[in-house]
Amino acid sequence: MNGQEASRELIWLNGRVLPLSEARVGVEDRGFQFADGVYEVVRIYNGRPFTLAQHLHRLERSSSGIKISLPMSKRELTRQIESLIVRSGLADAMVYIQVTRGEAGRNHQFPTCPPTLLFYVRSLPPATPADEAVSVKLKTVVDERWKRCWIKSIALLPNVLAKNEALSAGFDEAAFIDGENMLSECSASNLFAVVGRTLVTAAAGASVLPGITRQVLLEIASDAGIPVEEKPLSLGQAMESEEIFITSTTRELSWVSHWDTHRIARKCGPITRQLHEAYQARVLRETAKIRAAG
Repeated sequence: MNGQEASRELIWLNGRVLPLSEARVGVEDRGFQFADGVYEVVRIYNGRPFTLAQHLHRLERSSSGIKISLPMSKRELTRQIESLIVRSGLADAMVYIQVTRGEAGRNHQFPTCPPTLLFYVRSLPPATPADEAVSVKLKTVVDERWKRCWIKSIALLPNVLAKNEALSAGFDEAAFIDGENMLSECSASNLFAVVGRTLVTAAAGASVLPGITRQVLLEIASDAGIPVEEKPLSLGQAMESEEIFITSTTRELSWVSHWDTHRIARKCGPITRQLHEAYQARVLRETAKIRAAG
């Protein structure tokens, strides 16, 4: 990131807009002391947010899940986020959105203070074309997270520990497995396998975040006539699958070349590439609609 890009990274913090580098929250904000909050990440393509409405719907659901009311309507939040994106001038970027229960004296009991709401724009490299996507290596890690993964909580320490366990062993991402050798998702991404030309992924719920990129891909697969099954997948079944890939807002799709000591593939598989190309085509269509409407 160059200095000019950094200078355009702006944050909206409880109604004030200022450079991201100057933003501060109180030491007693419950997000800092209790990880008492939720968040979202939205990708920006050519200066336009992709699937912003879906992300804000999930933000509202996550907030409700921990009994926080959003301090403004989704319509007004959309307007404020879009205004900040335009003001930043960044074309390829992300918006990080966070809501915490607010700043109050440290006490486990819920306070009556207003929530802390913030969102900021940060530069990202342009998306990689589907035919140039780089592979990733997965390491299996025992899932020690809470069982409300449908809430996009800022309490991510188990994910952070798992991710760094994988990185320290020479891998790129951690794949969570339970005591019965069943897979759920990865530390910062959803997990898919192609089994007999059927796209398989664990159902969203207690151990799987309902990823927005995940949902878009399920829709794309259905439109393309690719069979989809949302069901548990064992580690053994994953190792025998034809293709494996992971998804997230910032990475889109990444195909898996290795899993632990097992080689999954030497190149991106045809279904993975087909889905990635269709995903990027949808991004172009949807952001073009936003530009036309604007």
